[in-house]
Amino acid sequence: MVEKVIIIPLYGKSNKFATIDDAIRFLDQHRNDGCGDFRKYEVLITFSNGDRVEGSFKDKANALEFLQFVAKQ
Repeated sequence: MVEKVIIIPLYGKSNKFATIDDAIRFLDQHRNDGCGDFRKYEVLITFSNGDRVEGSFKDKANALEFLQFVAKQ
């Protein structure tokens, strides 16, 4: 049985770092000023037995298809 569903729309530029320290410095200085371009939907489904399913979708149609598939199971 589905316990919860989380959908996270992701926006903005991707930032890659060679080290953890570089990533920490970025986060310390980062300002969340705007949304930017849409990148993808992250979908997380947690079940009452502790199982978890994740999906990453570049468009809404595929995210909806995934959710409809899970709902039929």
